[in-house]
Amino acid sequence: MKDILDTIILIMFVIMVAMFIINFNRQQIKKHTDKIAENENKNSNKDKIDE
Repeated sequence: MKDILDTIILIMFVIMVAMFIINFNRQQIKKHTDKIAENENKNSNKDKIDE
């Protein structure tokens, strides 16, 4: 019985760590895509000013 309980707790821990990593990566990807979009907007605005 203790082995089953230990296995369940280990699986739950692994799932929690995986969810944390997935959400952290999603947050970092969103931050970088927002930064890229901001840079594209700056560049397009600069091009309009130069013309």
